[in-house]
Amino acid sequence: MNSLLRFIVRYQFLLLFLVLETFSFWLLSVHSYYQSTKFEDASRAITGFASSRINRTTNYLKLAELNEQLAEENLDLRNQLATLATKYEVLRNKLGDTIVAPHYSYTLTRVVNNTVNKQYNYLTLNVGTNDGVQQEMGVITNQGVIGIVAGVSPNYSTVISLLNVDLKISAKLKRTNHFGSLYWDGRNYREVLLTDIPQHVPIHIGDTVVTSGFSSIFPPNIDMGTISAIEGKGMNFHNIKVKLFVDFKQLHSVWVVNPKDEDERIELENSTNLR
Repeated sequence: MNSLLRFIVRYQFLLLFLVLETFSFWLLSVHSYYQSTKFEDASRAITGFASSRINRTTNYLKLAELNEQLAEENLDLRNQLATLATKYEVLRNKLGDTIVAPHYSYTLTRVVNNTVNKQYNYLTLNVGTNDGVQQEMGVITNQGVIGIVAGVSPNYSTVISLLNVDLKISAKLKRTNHFGSLYWDGRNYREVLLTDIPQHVPIHIGDTVVTSGFSSIFPPNIDMGTISAIEGKGMNFHNIKVKLFVDFKQLHSVWVVNPKDEDERIELENSTNLR
């Protein structure tokens, strides 16, 4: 206690100066809008700087944990690659080189115009003949079929949307491989119809519908949607409602499908006299 008193007596003028200085700054910050604003800005800057330093320090201390997680993920990925490589070699030995060359290539493009509220809906893409796009090429996303290219200019192309009552494509049930015709009835933009599936085929709500691959326009087994309703009891064929995975009101980027062996297939079919 005596030491504290001696310290205060010895430095009384300095302590008094610090108290008065602090009081003066407080008065300035309270009674002067300009000074108050400056003090708040300085306070925010100091707080932000301190928070940034603390955050960097915390992240640095967590590097060991993050490195361990990355190492585990890399190990898992390497194991998956090894498994896939083994399966690839097995398939290659069985099928030869037929699976090496892909049958399709894809061009990424952006949707610049799109309609969904008409009976005959179209899209416009920002690619054309300069990008290798031609008529009757398919357009897809990772959520399903979008449509078929109808017109092409050097830098743009128009696409008949799946939401067009004139468009029908071949689709099948993923679980049973039974195929039919899929088309839009002009009502709900999130729902299409699948017909020509015989009544004896067992189908269930929630079954997945995919592309059949019978046409070279679209690759096979592209997921399109799930069965939401089954109608047509007592008839020869089911009338199936399919809820689409893709939301046509949120389209931005799509892929144009370029089948590499389409010309060969068309030439063969045209040269064969089929009755």
